[in-house]
Amino acid sequence: MRKLHFGVAILLLGSSAVRAQEAPPPVPAKPSNEVRPAIRWKQSNYTCEGGAKLTVYLHNETAKVRYQDHAYVMTETRSADGNRYSDGKVAWWGKGNGGFLEEDTPDGNGKMLVKDCQLDKPLNASALVDKVTGTVAYLQRIALPPNAIIQVQLQDVPREDAPARTIAQEKITLGERQVPVPFEIKVDAAKIDPRHTYALTARIVVDDKLRFVSDKAYPVLTRDNPSHVDMILKAVEDPNRP
Repeated sequence: MRKLHFGVAILLLGSSAVRAQEAPPPVPAKPSNEVRPAIRWKQSNYTCEGGAKLTVYLHNETAKVRYQDHAYVMTETRSADGNRYSDGKVAWWGKGNGGFLEEDTPDGNGKMLVKDCQLDKPLNASALVDKVTGTVAYLQRIALPPNAIIQVQLQDVPREDAPARTIAQEKITLGERQVPVPFEIKVDAAKIDPRHTYALTARIVVDDKLRFVSDKAYPVLTRDNPSHVDMILKAVEDPNRP
């Protein structure tokens, strides 16, 4: 009886060994060739009050601020004036070629850490265009009267749900012309911030009544956008017009 059990055990052990030999070897994991691109930070060096040095690195909505022996990692927050970044304790305000660093407090009266910071290499205003050009037209076959007014506005568009700010505009009396009508808006290049988004909107008014309007904004100037656009306006329905 023992011999029988011993034989069965040997048989089971042998079949297990056969199954182990027949099992395919594990497939080694393929080495990953994916290489993540390095984050490109935009570096700006400042000289502040008393000759203090400060450096700001920007990427999307993140800022790294180095001042003295401290390094702050901040995220962009809503601001109606300039670019504001905060880590909850310290805030950096940047506007144009200047900025300052202060303690971030709920009442907005935090201690000033360093002020009067100016870019060591100011934003090159000469590299920016000093005008925006384009045309205004609509697709309907409608002739407008000579007193029609075309209004084209250049706006600074915020990232948050804040209203756009008009920084320049042109008004054109149609006269004997018909669309497309060319326009040219003069721009103070020194006031254009390369980090901001700018866009054009337009409307046509006849006797103080809106007749045509742009149903979208046309990005211009910064972020690789053009300085010339051809705008197509949409007709505004007038319930009093038959």
